[in-house]
Amino acid sequence: MSDIQCYLLGENALVVELTAHSKSDNKEAQKPFALQQWLAKSSDFIDIVPAERSVTAYLKPGCDSKAWQAAILEHWPDLEVGELEPNQHTIAVDYSDQPGSDLTTVAAELGLSEQEVIALHSGAEYQVQFIGFLPGFAYLSGLPSQLQLPRKTTPATKVAKGSVAIAGAYSAIYPTESPGGWHVLGITHCDLFDPHSDSVSLLQPGDKVRFIAKEQSC
Repeated sequence: MSDIQCYLLGENALVVELTAHSKSDNKEAQKPFALQQWLAKSSDFIDIVPAERSVTAYLKPGCDSKAWQAAILEHWPDLEVGELEPNQHTIAVDYSDQPGSDLTTVAAELGLSEQEVIALHSGAEYQVQFIGFLPGFAYLSGLPSQLQLPRKTTPATKVAKGSVAIAGAYSAIYPTESPGGWHVLGITHCDLFDPHSDSVSLLQPGDKVRFIAKEQSC
């Protein structure tokens, strides 16, 4: 049984969707990133967009979508995840009491001390799964299970740029000021989104991220 479905989305887009039993181990979890890199080597695509459980590839007009659909299904079992070389980011976080911080509330709700929350959050290695919600807003998997809790019942009307937050199974950084329902643990001064730079978004799908609880450049 295949662990993906690959179907056409209109005439010029393909969706590769992971099935329920995909991502059963770390190697399988890396295959969508390997697929993205493999597709990006072709000049046939306008954009390749990973999501939580899918990759959508937008073809240039005139390219053969059905041929690519067959090629993806044929190549998927042989994708080499060992060749992936994700960018590594170390991002300094100020976990001290800041306006808008939810650190105290989160610690109380989870039955942990504030220092335990900081140690768990900064002790994990995260991976960028996909970009969404805001330009440059990266959903980071790898949040320790002890820190996982639902989004706020009542979202904040204003979350500061650089706020480092958690919700569900993810951590993230707000690239710009925005309303938001995630629990803010600290703040960083790293720029996550620059429309004038070549890469635009500092964090890309597949990148690895670590947080440190002191002032350092990222």
